[in-house]
Order: sequence, then structure tokens, then C-alpha cells
Amino acid sequence: MITLASLNDIDEIMMFIHHNWKNDHILSKNKTFFKYEHQNKNKLNFIIAKDNNKITGVLGFISTSTIDISNVFTVIWKVEENNGNPVLGIQLLKYLEKLNEVKNVFSVGINKNTLQIFKFLNIYTNKLNQFVLINEKIKKFKIATVSKTKLKTIEPNKHSDYLSVKKICNENDLDSFDFEKYKFNLPYKSKDYFIKRYFNHPIYNYDVYGVCEGKKIVSLYVTRLQPYNNSNVIRIVDFIGDENAMYSFSKYISKLIVSEGYEYADFYCFGLDDKIIFDSGFEIVKADNDDLIIPNYFQPFEKKNVSIYFFANTKKLEKINLFKGDGDQDRPS
Repeated sequence: MITLASLNDIDEIMMFIHHNWKNDHILSKNKTFFKYEHQNKNKLNFIIAKDNNKITGVLGFISTSTIDISNVFTVIWKVEENNGNPVLGIQLLKYLEKLNEVKNVFSVGINKNTLQIFKFLNIYTNKLNQFVLINEKIKKFKIATVSKTKLKTIEPNKHSDYLSVKKICNENDLDSFDFEKYKFNLPYKSKDYFIKRYFNHPIYNYDVYGVCEGKKIVSLYVTRLQPYNNSNVIRIVDFIGDENAMYSFSKYISKLIVSEGYEYADFYCFGLDDKIIFDSGFEIVKADNDDLIIPNYFQPFEKKNVSIYFFANTKKLEKINLFKGDGDQDRPS
């Protein structure tokens, strides 16, 4: 039997994750964080399969709105080995897709080996692009590998002449940003979701920046400082707004990484204008380029380039905007 989980299933789901996914996974040991991620009022954003009253498969999901579940990201998708049903994982996904409120299902961080399965199911797949701004003042990199690479000059742009960048320290300061203007983005991220995800996160500390035209915020960027090996980097994990404002933000963040001695700022994304990103000074990171290694994994640390694959069950491909902060890609492990 496959069904939407209830709050009474939390302990059993956590135990299933412990035994079948990873025994020290944060969702198997931290109930407070589990509820933060998946409790939806008196409901639970988890699909579960049971056989003889025992959980044999789970599919968690995160909605990009606190009001409804029209746009969701899958997380913790696991079935018990030798469960007797070779298509149980697909059945969990189909159940999620058929929930009344669900319109679009995304998954960021899928295994490359599963791409053909999703293509067979007529689900769109691709990967996020990784871009990076390198601190040209760093002489010895402790996190990245940088050789034969030069920091590109940020192209002047008239759009940035009258824009400023400020750090948004209070969620009330978001009032001047029009979230509804970007409701056509897939997935649409509501203001309430944005506040919960980045201002109220129980473990990670995020910095939110607004690019402003006068007092009006025209775009939002979210970053997280990542320390390792007595050094630091900035991860740009989310973005909403006018893409042209990236010129102003890249100038700001370039000065910040130099003044603070950070090695670089990287940015995983899909759906943005590559030309704007390149003209803003970013280099693209290629998985097979050993001359430029910008690690993605820090818990534990792995010094290698990583491609992040995703699927999206929508035909409106031109509206997809995805980032590292989506789903569970920027979550404590």
C-alpha cells in the first residue's frame, strides 16, 4: 500500500532512513530538523509504501510554498532492497505526481545512472551549470585547484550604473521585492518559502543580498560561507529576480571575496542567460577540467568537480530556474 504519510509515521520513517539510507543521516537522528524540512501543518511531506504494516519504501518532498504543494522537489527516495517489487520506486513517484495539488515535480541531485530511466518515462533531464568567480589575489589555494585560469574582466553594463547591493538582514526588508512578478518561474518560490528556507533555517546561516534600484529590490541572491582547511569560499545557492542585475552583484561579491580573503564564489544554476553570467566575470567549471577544480562536497570533503543532474516533469522547459539551494542539495548531512 502506498500513501501520504502522517505525523505518526515520523519515527518509523527516520528508522527506515537509518537502516536503508545512512545510519547517521541528519534525517535519521535529528527529529527537529526532520519536522522543519517535512512537516506541513498537520501533514507530512513524505510518500511511504507499506507491506504487512512495515515501511518498504519512502519518497520525501519539499514544497516551494508554505501554502500549497503545487511545485515540489523530491528528496530521500529509497526502497528496501529485495522488497519484491522492482518498480516500487517509480510507483512512489507516480503517487506523488497524482496528488491533487501537485503540478510540477523536480529532483536535483539524481544519479547519472538513472537518467535513461527518466528519459524512458518521458521526464526531462539535464544538469546544473557550475560557474565561479576566482579571487585573483590568492597565491595559494587550500580548497580549489586553480591553474592556467585568469579572472575575467566584468563587462561594463549601463543597467548596473544605477543599481546598488545591500545585505538583507531582516525578512521585513523583503517587502520591496515583488515575488509575484516571478510566478512564471518553475518552480515558483513564494515569499513565505523564501523566509523559511533562508531566514529561519535551524542549522545553516545564509546571507541574503538585494540588488536595488533606489529603494526597490530588483533581484535577490542567497549565499552561504563554507569553511574548510583554514580557508573559506562562498556558495551562491539561490537567485530570484532580474538577471541583468547580476553585473552589479558580481562586482559586489568580487570585492567581498578579495577583501575577506575568500578563495572564490561558485554558483550552480540552470535556466539563466549564460552570456550575462560570463559577462559578469564568471568562469564555467567543467567536470573533466583538472586545471580548475571547484569542489562541491565538503561533508566529507572531496577535491573534485561534480556535475549535479536533475529531472523536471514539465514541458515548459524555458521557464525552469534551478539552483544548488533547491531540494536537498544544500542541506546538512
